[in-house]
Amino acid sequence: MSPQPRLSVVIPARNALRWLPGAIASIGSMAAMEVLVVDDGSEDGTADYLRGIAAGDRRIRPLSTARIGPAAARNAGLAVAQAPLVAFLDADDRWRRGKLAAQMELHRLFPEIGFSFTDHRRFSEDGAELAQGFARCGQFAARHVMRREGFVLEADAQAAIYAEPVVATSTVMARTALLRAVGGFNQQLDRSEDWDLWLHLAACAPVGCLPKPLTDRLVRAVAPEGPEGLARRAARRRVAEAYAPSVSLLDEEALRLCRTSQLALEADGAALAGRRVRAAMLRLSAFAQQPSRTMVRAAAWDLFGMRGRPAAEMASPRVAELPFRAP
Repeated sequence: MSPQPRLSVVIPARNALRWLPGAIASIGSMAAMEVLVVDDGSEDGTADYLRGIAAGDRRIRPLSTARIGPAAARNAGLAVAQAPLVAFLDADDRWRRGKLAAQMELHRLFPEIGFSFTDHRRFSEDGAELAQGFARCGQFAARHVMRREGFVLEADAQAAIYAEPVVATSTVMARTALLRAVGGFNQQLDRSEDWDLWLHLAACAPVGCLPKPLTDRLVRAVAPEGPEGLARRAARRRVAEAYAPSVSLLDEEALRLCRTSQLALEADGAALAGRRVRAAMLRLSAFAQQPSRTMVRAAAWDLFGMRGRPAAEMASPRVAELPFRAP
């Protein structure tokens, strides 16, 4: 009989075979884990691929669902997870070496935390590196600029998570029992269900943070006025309205920062989709709410910069070290 795993990894996948092998490879060789890959009705050979690798790696546990969406797919993995900790990884993202060990050690040192997250690197679909995760969150970065090791956020953690997009799903590790106690991801939300869950968990238990870029995240271009862009905006607004009353008790300023952050997120999406004028207008709207030289420079870059990639997004001309694009 196999010993109980120390960690359950949950990967939802739907028609993501071009990225999935890289995501699984990035997990590493730690033995005391299970990898729950939820094939959510894929039509690209994902099921056959999972059967093949599961035969050679006893940690892989393929699951199958019928196009139920990422929230429900993650919950399907959570329902059968056997370990006391769960780590989430999207099929098109990658973990950096040492990520799991460092995060598990943080949970060992601070067993009271409900979940933890790390900084992350961001890449566009063409492989260019974008601005790093925490670097886009000015208030959070300034508050924790001296941090080098893992730490526990203060009592207003929910407000910090609400104000700026500091938490990326593929960076999160959480206590299995707490995830189940709150019902996992809200399946009534088809977008922003991850943000909703982190806000919920932050109200239930302390939150841990590793201020190191231990995850590589793929950022896909989405037309801001297209169906997906509109759906994301509506979902973010719904979640923001739901948590505004509790957040206002912690930090009134977080409400304004959240509105600015949402405009910046829309501007980033517009810029990546090549909508430079739209991106500049959104950044100027954000500037009106929170004056910032960075926002003005980014708006100017949207209009006049190379390839329309905003200054706020550009980090360097490097390409991803891991293959985000299909060969």
